Amino acid sequence: MRISPVLVWILFPGCWAVTGPGTVHGPLGGLVTVRCQYERGYKDYPKFWCRARPLWCSSGHIIETPGSEAEVKRGRVSIRDNHTLSAFTVTVENLTPADAGMYHCGVERTGPDLRATVEVTVSPAVHTSTSTGRPPATTEQPSGAASTPITLSISINDTHAL
Repeated sequence: MRISPVLVWILFPGCWAVTGPGTVHGPLGGLVTVRCQYERGYKDYPKFWCRARPLWCSSGHIIETPGSEAEVKRGRVSIRDNHTLSAFTVTVENLTPADAGMYHCGVERTGPDLRATVEVTVSPAVHTSTSTGRPPATTEQPSGAASTPITLSISINDTHAL
C-alpha cells in the first residue's frame, strides 16, 4: 500500500517546513557550512543543529539560536539565522573524523520539531610538499591541472662594484 504525499502532509503538517542540502562535504581540518531554509512563519522560533536519530536528536542540541538573528558560537560550531532570507547557517570548523555523520537542522516549536536531515562527510586533506620551507597548503585545482614550481636564480657579479 502506497501513502499519498497529500495524506502525509495532512498527517504530518510542516514536515517540509525545513529543508537542507542533504549532504555536505569538508576536508579534515577544514570547515563545512550548512544552509537550511524554513517557512516564513517560523522566523522568530529557535533554530538548532544536532546529531540525528531517526525521530529526534541524540544528546540534545549541539547549538541553537534564541530565535534572533544574533550569531551563537559554541566551540567549533556556530549558527546564525537570517529572518529576511528565512534561512539559517551552521558552520563547523576544524573538522575531525568524528564530525562525520547524520545531523538535523531544525526549528524548535511546541509539538514535534521541524527538521531536515543532513549528512556530513569528512575526507582527508590533500597536502603537497614544497621546497620553500613553508608548511604545505591545501588547495583545489581543476581536474587534470598540474602545478610546476618555478625557481628563479639571481647571480651577482662581484666585478661590478658601485
